[in-house]
Order: sequence, then structure tokens, then C-alpha cells
Amino acid sequence: MNNHYDVVIIGCGVAGLSAAITAAEEGAQVAVLERSPKDVRGGNTRYTDAYLRLKNPTDPTDDFIERLSSTSSGLLDPELRKAADRPYTDWPPLVRAHAFADPAIVEAFASGVPGSMEWLQSFGVQIVKEYPPMPTRAAPRMAPVGGGLAIVNKLAQGAESLGVHFSYTTTGRSLKQDARGSVIGVNAWSPQHGLIDFHGNAVVLASGGFQGNPELMTRYIGPQAYLIRPVAHGGMYNKGEGIQMALSIGAAPAGQFDNFHAEPVDPRTSSVDPVIYSFSYGILVNQLGQRFIDEASGITDLIYEDVARTIWKQPGGKAYLIFDSKIESLPSFKDSIKSDLAPIRCKSLDDLAHCLGIPIDPLRETVTLYNASVSEIPFDPTRLDGKTTLEIHPPKSNWAQHVDGPDYFSYPLICANVFTFGGLKVTPTARVVNTDGYEIPGLYAAGETIGFYYRDYPGSTSVLRGLVFGRIAGHDAACYSAS
Repeated sequence: MNNHYDVVIIGCGVAGLSAAITAAEEGAQVAVLERSPKDVRGGNTRYTDAYLRLKNPTDPTDDFIERLSSTSSGLLDPELRKAADRPYTDWPPLVRAHAFADPAIVEAFASGVPGSMEWLQSFGVQIVKEYPPMPTRAAPRMAPVGGGLAIVNKLAQGAESLGVHFSYTTTGRSLKQDARGSVIGVNAWSPQHGLIDFHGNAVVLASGGFQGNPELMTRYIGPQAYLIRPVAHGGMYNKGEGIQMALSIGAAPAGQFDNFHAEPVDPRTSSVDPVIYSFSYGILVNQLGQRFIDEASGITDLIYEDVARTIWKQPGGKAYLIFDSKIESLPSFKDSIKSDLAPIRCKSLDDLAHCLGIPIDPLRETVTLYNASVSEIPFDPTRLDGKTTLEIHPPKSNWAQHVDGPDYFSYPLICANVFTFGGLKVTPTARVVNTDGYEIPGLYAAGETIGFYYRDYPGSTSVLRGLVFGRIAGHDAACYSAS
């Protein structure tokens, strides 16, 4: 078995496949190691709708750089900010190693989008305008016909036609280095062959985050992280080895390790991404029968992550969306539910409490107090209507309707993890940086393995991140290998 390649890539999502094709187009001999079997290859990319923050099939939105920059760091020292205003090549090593998304990285990302989108479409991926399934119309996005699965299938076909070698059910365990510290391959394992050495002049880590690893989730996200499940099956394969193997040889971390992209989902189903965006039209109660958050403090697209994380903090990590027949009949309510299961339906509030396992008296008191606080402002489900509650905590800022039957409905909700924020520090050419601020020769990262986001997720940018930095990494790795 010949395991000598120019470029070895760990991961078969949009980042890994983009890197593989780009390196092969440069003439490199490429191997892709993928933990999953072939029939479910693709990691998170396979299961995502793949919304893209674009204003047309190729160009990023006008606020692209602004939104990325607003979530690109923690609270930085003023001197560090001043140093980062200089050209990237003039930065002191300490600044290059610091955990923030450099302006040069953001610029490389944004400037790489148009060419990467043209390249993606050259493989037959069709890009169309889509509206995310929110109760009120969110900003339009672009998306591939067929979602992320179409990206995986088209790019995998392209990689195979270029002679890229795929090694499925193969997990990268650690990095190989020479006496000078250059990365020269990967120690891997598969159930068929046991331990395997893959030798490569360059290695690209594109193996996602760590949402599928309960130990790393607890270490970084904190207590009760075991209550957070990956939003789709692809995330279960993302166990963080790519990040950990790089950190173990001195790579610099970046991104907010104790944070992740969160969504409120229906825990009863195994369907892909069973998100419930309609929570703002009803009330949310925890297992004690108590409201705990303003369900409609703003546009759903801007608050659903905070709602999901707050649900996680409730007893048992679970909440219940409760609504009645008035809300259930709204088209915008139904259109923003992706669960494949019907809501729990009862004829009375007491019966609903019994079905949900919530104590009856506290739930009855919560609903009575809420109904008494609803203002007389007209209800308009198409916009933030200002129909609030009065003199109740927590308030409800919009869409406050009485919950009084005749039928009562509920969706249980938990917090799901779409992807983790913590990862590796890279240069604008996707080279991994060590904790001293110098490049680790031969090591690259792309996609969710890059540490990029802090605080909030600028929606519809993650697939683009994988696409752009996958291509950057593949090109530079091939050039490095040939030098």
C-alpha cells in the first residue's frame, strides 16, 4: 500500500474537498482521509442547507467584512490593535500568534469569495436565491440547489476524476514531524488496517470542530455540555483530533473555545437540523413550568442563538414552546418549523402539562399571569409589531397573544450545536501558526478547524469559510510540496 503523497488532507467536507481538488489541479498527488464511510462522507457539509452570505451567485453581501470583523476577537489590548493596523508582514510574532481573526484573514476571506464561487459553479453546483425559514422574512441569501450534499457530491466527483485518493473509515491521530519541526505526514488508524502512516510533504487539517466529542465539549464549553447534541449526524464525526494534534505540536489556538453556533431543535427526531424558529409566536417554559426569556426581543434571525443557549441553561437543558390554535394556523408559523414531527396537542392546558411532564399548578399560574399582561396592541405576524406584555418578567416585546385555546400545542426544544468556534490560528495563506507566532512548515488548516468566530456567528459564512480557505490551503500546500 503506497502511502506517500505530496499533500495529505484530513476531512472530506467542503474545506477538505476544495483543498484536495485545488492541490490536484496544481499537479500534486493528494490523499484524503475521512473518518466516515463513503456513503455518509462530507461531515457537516453533507447535512447543511448551505446558505451563503452573498448578494448574487458570486459576490459577498455589502456588510460581509463588517459582520465578520464585528465578531473576530475578544477585548484586545490597544497596542495589539495598533500593531494589527500595519501590513501583516510587519507584525511582531506575538501579534501573529494572538487569538483573533486578523484583518488580513478577513480580507483574504472576503476577496476569495467571488473566485471560489465561480470555481464551485464550474463543477455543476447551481446557486439560487433563498430565504431562510424564519417567521418574518430574513435577509435573502444564496444557496446551492440540493444543499450541502450537492456540494459534497459534485466536488467528490471532481476530486476522483483528478486521481485524488480517498481513504474512508480512516482517522488521523497525530502529526509526523522531521527533526526541524516540519510536518511530514499523519499517523492514522482504520478498522481495516490498524495503525497507518501517511507520508506527505504538506498536511491540510479540514476535519471540523469538536462537537462530536463529549470530553472536549465539557473541557471547553463547560458543565452540562453533555446536554448539547450535534445538530446533524455529520457533527458526530467531528471529534476534534485535527485541532488537538496541531495544538500538541505547539500550534496557536484561535476562536472562542467556549462557544458554538447554536440552534433550538426538536429533540424527539433524528431528522436533519429539526430547528424550530417559530418560538417567538408562543411562550417558552422550562421543566418547572416557568417562563425564562423574552421570546420575541427582536427579529428571529438575530436572537435564535441566544434563545437556544438560554434553553441549554434551564433545568435538564430542555424547554417547551407552548401555543394555541390561533398561532398554529399561521402560515408563517408552520413555514419556520423544520421538524418532521407534529407538535404535541391537547384539549386543555392541564392535559398538556401532564403530557409534557410539567407540574400543572406552576404552568397554569405562568399562563394566567402571562395572559393577564398581554397588551391591546394589534397583532401582526409579518413584522415586529410591538404587541408587548405589561408589568411581567420576563417581558415579551412582540407578538404577545393570549394562550387560551381552544386547543393547546407544544414542541419540546433543546439546544443543538451546529459547529464549535475554537480552532487553530492561521495566516492569510492558511498556514498554521505556532504559539510563538511563526508558521509550522508544511501544516495548513481550513474550514471549521480554523478558529475564526467570537461571541456570535455571522450567519451564512461557514460554508464559504470552508470553500475559500480550502482552496487557499490546497494551492499553497501544493506549491510548498513542489518547492
